[in-house]
Amino acid sequence: MDQEQLAEIRVDILYFLYRNNYWQKRHTPKSNICNKLSQHPCKEINTALKKLFKDKLIRFKKTNHGDDVFLNIHEKSKIEKEIKHKLDQLYNWK
Repeated sequence: MDQEQLAEIRVDILYFLYRNNYWQKRHTPKSNICNKLSQHPCKEINTALKKLFKDKLIRFKKTNHGDDVFLNIHEKSKIEKEIKHKLDQLYNWK
């Protein structure tokens, strides 16, 4: 997996979490992210999730069914900057 693919997957994950308001108390299982982003292999999504966690953009919450994922509210400006292109497409469509 090259850097360009990883960057695309990162943006897709952040965009998915952002659009569904997964902040703090609201979280989703890793498997749900894999299912929703089915255009990418789940193995690559998990690699991207680990990288996002290292960059402190997402956090994990331990639950009975495994780790859940949510966005780090303290890094909201960084997250919005990273997905700016997708947000612009969303809000400026004609």
